[in-house]
Amino acid sequence: MRKIHIRQVEAFRAVVTVGSMSKAAALLGISQPGVSRLIADFQDAVGFQLFRRRRDRAEPTPDAHLLFEHVDKLFYGLEEINREIVAIKSMYTGRIVISATSSYSADILPIVIAAFKNVYGGVLVSLYIHSHEQVIDWVSSGRADIGFTVQPVARNELSVRQFMARDAHVIFPAKHPLADKEVLHPKDLANLPFISFPRGAALRFQIDSLFNRMGIERLLHVEATSHHAICAFVAAGLGVALVNPFASILGYRNQLMSRPMKPSVLIELQMLWNDSSLSVCSTGFRDFVLEEVARGHLPDPTYSV
Repeated sequence: MRKIHIRQVEAFRAVVTVGSMSKAAALLGISQPGVSRLIADFQDAVGFQLFRRRRDRAEPTPDAHLLFEHVDKLFYGLEEINREIVAIKSMYTGRIVISATSSYSADILPIVIAAFKNVYGGVLVSLYIHSHEQVIDWVSSGRADIGFTVQPVARNELSVRQFMARDAHVIFPAKHPLADKEVLHPKDLANLPFISFPRGAALRFQIDSLFNRMGIERLLHVEATSHHAICAFVAAGLGVALVNPFASILGYRNQLMSRPMKPSVLIELQMLWNDSSLSVCSTGFRDFVLEEVARGHLPDPTYSV
């Protein structure tokens, strides 16, 4: 059997549907001889008669009617594909996988995602909470489309955009002596029990470097991997800590308070992605966040007490 071309099939479907070569030509935007040639070539390819001439009409043969049923299903499938393409391009459908550190999980990201979903309700958004290192690995490997972290990202294949920056705050239990000061100095934490991020974490390195440069000793006896775990330890009375100023210190068993410290460690909220693996939806979400930042619409929570 000779090779069949889609244009021949389109002409066949049009002639069967409207019952005339001339009407099919007008529908397809080509000449009537052009339609006749396509039908003749298609008939040669399939090897059986497709139409009988009846004055100004082209009457399909029984075999043509049988073939038309399959052709119509094919074009219905193509129309479905076209509708899906439009839906994907218009972000009526799709999925975005986001990996973020716990600092984002309770406050900023839910607000941003809710605003995005108000515009693109058909997009499924999956949020995974990971450590800083896992966020980078997920985005780098393509398991996540977009990542959010508060620590430096040293991966050349990733694009990084900082959209907020503030000094880390000291947190402590309510009625702690540190509450008497409006602004703290690193020396105010000398010889106090201190809750740290784990060794090897970039933020731990920055905090330790600050105190080491100033020759200030702290009592380092508890470590935790997340902002929320550190807050829980502080609320339990195990010490003080230097934490992300963008994340909540509310909702723990005992009330927490915070104060700015000068000098301090700069905490940067960052969004990261891999340009080579961005989908239409994830590109749209990235641009949505950047537009919200540019307009000043991104939530800017302050939880200092």
